[in-house]
Amino acid sequence: MQKGWCHLGEQCRGKGEFVREVMKYIRIIAMVIATMGVIHIAATFTPLINGGLEVLSPAKQQAMTYMSLMCGMLLIVCGLLISMLHKQVKEHPFLRRPYTLIYGALSVDGIAAVAFMPHNPFAWLVFILICCLVILFFYSDKKK
Repeated sequence: MQKGWCHLGEQCRGKGEFVREVMKYIRIIAMVIATMGVIHIAATFTPLINGGLEVLSPAKQQAMTYMSLMCGMLLIVCGLLISMLHKQVKEHPFLRRPYTLIYGALSVDGIAAVAFMPHNPFAWLVFILICCLVILFFYSDKKK
């Protein structure tokens, strides 16, 4: 096993072990993002149950509900796809482009969440999680 010093000043294990560790963190963060999507969907129904959307017209209520549910579903689907595909991308190069597009969709979602809801702590949490995921993705890509 090849040993050397990593940029953090600690002794690193082999490059393969390091990439496996990064892949583990990618999977964990992807699952947390999917969980945030479930929370987002649950939060969509809270104002509906409490009658908080009654000030909107029925058409606007339906549009808001649809957009909110789709945003939650985007987090769930992208998080699950990343957690399922992150190991297969290395073995199957044709998955690289769709896998990268998933990261792009998540990045747009994270930026839009903060842009449209700057006072919402969950928007910032999703944004930070997506940023960590993208950083790990590109960092692990360079280490391969």
